[in-house]
Amino acid sequence: MGNIRLVKITKKNINIATKVQLDIFRTENGYNHFLTAINSNKEYCCYFIAYHDNIPIGVTGLYSIEDIEQTNSIWLGWFGIEEEYRKHGYGAEVLMKTIEIAKKFAKKYSAIKYLRLYTSSKLNEKAIPFYRKYMDIEENYRNKKDYTYEDTCIIFTKILLNDTPLKKWNNKFLNISGIIESEDSGKALF
Repeated sequence: MGNIRLVKITKKNINIATKVQLDIFRTENGYNHFLTAINSNKEYCCYFIAYHDNIPIGVTGLYSIEDIEQTNSIWLGWFGIEEEYRKHGYGAEVLMKTIEIAKKFAKKYSAIKYLRLYTSSKLNEKAIPFYRKYMDIEENYRNKKDYTYEDTCIIFTKILLNDTPLKKWNNKFLNISGIIESEDSGKALF
């Protein structure tokens, strides 16, 4: 542990990133998400390949599809470690590095106060204790206008600046349905 470096995903390494991401998430395709971030004019929308020495072992990133002035949030995206590298502390190291990047953005952009992520307690149950360890708030997401993984969706929140009050997502529309559509369109591109 301790040899992890994050390399920003660009058009030059997007195929490597997508291959790693597909190894981790198998049925979900992040290519379109990576490409959108590369082409975005939002500095805080960025993804990274996690390298251990010179071996790509995972992906992570930050994004926001909604107006940060209204939600005060950026989201953890495509965070994952290749299975053979799990349970060695690499996931914690990658997450902590990602949180540090999010904190830098929070200091630069006063609207950013929270790092959030969503997951399914059914499809990703092994990750739940991990997120509970590193995030500050956990809440169920049950917005009837959105896809909620059969009511198993959980949102975790990390407060990025010390003086920020706790603020839940409170079932505001997240548009997971639209995110899934973007994943499907990524399959056609990659």
